[in-house]
Amino acid sequence: MLSVSEAAELNVPADVVWKTLGDFGAADRYLDLVERCELQRNGGSVERLLHLRGGGLVHERLVLACPQDRALRYTIVDSPLPVADYVSTVRVDAIDGDRCRVSWSATFDPYGAGEEQARDAVAAIYRMGFDGLRRLHAV
Repeated sequence: MLSVSEAAELNVPADVVWKTLGDFGAADRYLDLVERCELQRNGGSVERLLHLRGGGLVHERLVLACPQDRALRYTIVDSPLPVADYVSTVRVDAIDGDRCRVSWSATFDPYGAGEEQARDAVAAIYRMGFDGLRRLHAV
């Protein structure tokens, strides 16, 4: 099993960033590769379909949302990414009243690609998310 962990400091209050990241259906607001994000219920589960620009679909399931800790965990059900058994956690921690640290990590097995390619793909998405959050919340 592989792991990837990325973190970034943002000059934005933690509660503001959490309002975006804590909304499981808002990935299209901060991930440039997502054209549209569609929430759906599947039994007792909350799932999202990320419709990718240029085609492709990522199907994810929310595992845990913890607003008091500003954290959520999700899995990938189906995806064109070179990963299997993917579980990710994203968390927002306050540094002070005007800054926060976003931590995004995952464990997974490579699937259809080598370890380095799988790690690089996941890390690139996280960094894209940090950049998108910065643009979205630019003052």
